[in-house]
Amino acid sequence: MKIIKTGLLILAIIIFIPLFSCIDLTELNEDPNNPEKVSSNYILTYILTNTAKAYSNLGGWNSNVAGAMQYIQQGTEYQSYRINYYDWDRGSWSTFYNLLRNVEIVNENAVEDENIMFEAISLTLRAFLFGTVTDLFGDCPYSESLEANNELYFPEYDDQKDIYKGVLEDLKRANELFADPKISDFTIASNSDVLYGGDPVKWRKFTNALRLRYCMRLYHKKTEMNEAGINILAEFKDAASFTFTSNNDNAEFDYIGSTAANSFSGGPLNESNSPYRTKPCATIVNKLKSLNDPRLSRWVTPVQHKWDYGVTEISEKNVRNIFGEGYEVEYRPVTAQGVDTSLYVGLPVGILAQDALNFNIGDDKGSYHSEKNPYISFLHERFRQNTEEYVKMNLASYSEVAFLLAEASVLGDFSIEGSTGEYYKNGVLASLNYWGVSDGANGFNFENYFSNDDVNLETASDKLERIMEQKWISAWFNVEAWLDWRRTGYPPIETGPVAEFGPALPLRFMYPEPNQDEKYLVNYNAAVEKLVPTVYVPGGQSKDHSYSKMWLIQNTGKPY
Repeated sequence: MKIIKTGLLILAIIIFIPLFSCIDLTELNEDPNNPEKVSSNYILTYILTNTAKAYSNLGGWNSNVAGAMQYIQQGTEYQSYRINYYDWDRGSWSTFYNLLRNVEIVNENAVEDENIMFEAISLTLRAFLFGTVTDLFGDCPYSESLEANNELYFPEYDDQKDIYKGVLEDLKRANELFADPKISDFTIASNSDVLYGGDPVKWRKFTNALRLRYCMRLYHKKTEMNEAGINILAEFKDAASFTFTSNNDNAEFDYIGSTAANSFSGGPLNESNSPYRTKPCATIVNKLKSLNDPRLSRWVTPVQHKWDYGVTEISEKNVRNIFGEGYEVEYRPVTAQGVDTSLYVGLPVGILAQDALNFNIGDDKGSYHSEKNPYISFLHERFRQNTEEYVKMNLASYSEVAFLLAEASVLGDFSIEGSTGEYYKNGVLASLNYWGVSDGANGFNFENYFSNDDVNLETASDKLERIMEQKWISAWFNVEAWLDWRRTGYPPIETGPVAEFGPALPLRFMYPEPNQDEKYLVNYNAAVEKLVPTVYVPGGQSKDHSYSKMWLIQNTGKPY
């Protein structure tokens, strides 16, 4: 067993493991006086649980990305400029690099011990983490990034193309190792692998799901990747032959809900005040209403006060949704123009803070808490719990895979087998089933849903747009929605009347605040110089801006 050299790293692992796991402490090496000897079984739990939380938070219920994708808006002045107006602060990658240092230890241990199961897992996780960092920022430390033990403290930022090449090479090698018949000779403690319980088949499917994701991410750069030795089309086709086929394959984690660290960020252990200021955005609410989509009732509650032309006096009614959940709603006669009379009302995107506070109140002179305007819907109560059966940390899903296959089929040059329509249907059904929607339950019928002209793929004038719209819906609170929009321009989301840098959405995370050491600045400035500012970057500001284009989307015309 390789000895871990960094005591602080081990301390971090020991602190964080109990937050998510009940792993048997016998997984530690036997010598209690030398805590530096930690097995890969023990480290893996830390990596998996903290990777899941870090990734989920990127697009989570109160994130900048969720605001950009118009799943949410802020209903008060508190930091609403970040979410509603896209005035993003600098990003942070420290969590991801800390996790990568741990992954590197697992990889080194695996190579030394000739354990191909741990080696394959470490390659998949390394690809996932490095892929996420470059997705967010662009060029970043890669080939020299984990060399602090060799006194390399100021690593160069690798070209994004080279990072993606490394990501796909790691995933391809991991797939080969998971497929090796000898892998059954190597076991992992089931309570260590809190994702798949040491099942190499499940891990292989997940690995190939990531290959599909990154091949499609690079579709518009396939010529340049081919010159670098990566055939995107062939890699995609190979990965499609062994990947997710149902929601049972999903790479997902439940929240335990016993401490703040292992609980959902909107629950009471993380939010001292119930987070009513975060409202469902009108964009997603109106889309779901127009489709008569039952997922609306999983994500959003009815208004507490409903304007209604059919009543002449205030009356209270019990409203039940398709899932049998009941809500007391006060119906009020319409006494003002321009109010929304819907049962579900989202907050419009990018409006002034004062307008958001008073949205849809009409001429009601009542006094309401600034976060609890009763004429706007709230996020469902499940998003205010520490743990809830439908609220998970999701790294990759069958729904995403099915939509990727549908997209590949429409594009035409991936040469994959299967019907575009079936892949599309599978993606929608997987999402509906994930959220507990079953055919025939409470009168909902899948075929009727698919016959809707705004859902039916066959009647769509732009099949790719139709696929990406449903993928956006299915990616609720997941950063992939933003990354998909960035590479395709779909769905064609528009900003509201107030946007910090103009009528466009951000394209990247800004680098963390640069270290002022000259050795650091040389590498940082070299990376910044390769960014291409769009017209939305104000004159005189650094290219290190959320509206600059990284290599991935330069010269693609996407998303604008």
